[in-house]
Amino acid sequence: MKKYISIFVMVSAFIGSNAINAQIDKQSAINVANQLFNACKNNDYRSTADILAYHGSDEARLYKDTYNYTNSQEAAEVKRFCKRMRAMVEISDSYEFGSFKTRKMHGHEVKSLDVIFKSGNQKIKNRLIFIAINGKPVIYRLD
Repeated sequence: MKKYISIFVMVSAFIGSNAINAQIDKQSAINVANQLFNACKNNDYRSTADILAYHGSDEARLYKDTYNYTNSQEAAEVKRFCKRMRAMVEISDSYEFGSFKTRKMHGHEVKSLDVIFKSGNQKIKNRLIFIAINGKPVIYRLD
């Protein structure tokens, strides 16, 4: 009986982890990217915090939480990220989305979406990295 329970738990965990990762497809990543660009362009830091994965000293929150905008240190991180993103959007004439891939990063499966910012004849390629938190895609980082 214990053997069957162990197998059931392993299969359930495998199916559950794939279901979380499967929720991030290219279109949902594009939607979150556009949400990010619009929020940053409008200085809507609170909305930005909701779609940025936490990167702080609290290891229990890594890969599991987004920024808490009511925390002044976390709000400063969100503002810094958003100002960088807004600058890229504002100096560009347009942008387009490129390839979408699955990658491993620090032992976690992530999704990456290339974003090409265009300004005149110049093209600057960046990569948004996504993870799923609470069943929704959020931005883990910008490369």
